[in-house]
Amino acid sequence: MPASNTPQPDIGRVAIIGTGLLGASVGLALRRLGLAQRVIGVGRTTDTLVEAQALGAIDEGTDDYAAALADTSLCVIAVPLSCFGQVFRAIAPHDHVGLIITDVGSTKASVHAAAAAALPDPSRFVGSHPMAGSEKRGPSAASADLLPGKPCIVTTEPGTNPDAAALVEGLWAALGMRIIRMSAADHDRQTAAISHLPHAAAVLLVQVAAQLGGWDIASTGFRDTTRLASSNPPMRADILTANRAAMLEAIDAFAGQLDRLRTALDREDHAMLLDLLNDSQQHRDQWLATKE
Repeated sequence: MPASNTPQPDIGRVAIIGTGLLGASVGLALRRLGLAQRVIGVGRTTDTLVEAQALGAIDEGTDDYAAALADTSLCVIAVPLSCFGQVFRAIAPHDHVGLIITDVGSTKASVHAAAAAALPDPSRFVGSHPMAGSEKRGPSAASADLLPGKPCIVTTEPGTNPDAAALVEGLWAALGMRIIRMSAADHDRQTAAISHLPHAAAVLLVQVAAQLGGWDIASTGFRDTTRLASSNPPMRADILTANRAAMLEAIDAFAGQLDRLRTALDREDHAMLLDLLNDSQQHRDQWLATKE
């Protein structure tokens, strides 16, 4: 729920393009809090729109961008990263001065570039990344409680309209999220380390288990450590590809730490191994302390 001192943004009519897990969760939260006069779901798959409407995430669904964006104050794009260019091009003919556009994409530099290439006035686009999700997918997995208490990264460009940025930040704050403003480049570098690389590591751990065996004795520790490997593969492939440069940097850093571990074991250097374990424990404990 939003904090009591959070000003309620005057949003009006909202279009959500893509009513999967995050898009439907945004719709559910908007409607529960009464922040939008009407929520329109936009998509190509009728069954998904029907399901989202039945769950109460949207007031109506359509595949007609012109109808969805007319008299609309805010458009939230919640589609796979590979679809952003296509969506921005579909929005462009129906863009108008009263429309502010944001997204929920997991990478930001590529999204800002796609907006700049397609929109007649990209100053009214504000990047967003609500750091909330699940290995589950589709509107059936959506929840109005998915967003509150989580961080939401907001990214702007030098030419971003300040009123647009204020409305988008007000939206996420009203939905109970903690706003963090940063550049698209910083976002992509940091999320590579704390989100995209952990997913890749979970995938590789499953591959190692498949190679070396151990399924019969695997239990809760392995299940929890590899949870992200059950995430939507096409979506994750889009994220890793879109964030290629930052991921390569993160992979190199990870490889360096693996080499550190291997060296300690190869040399039977207990002190070196203990330093690695203690250092990691301290970093994680310090991070957890900030969450209390």
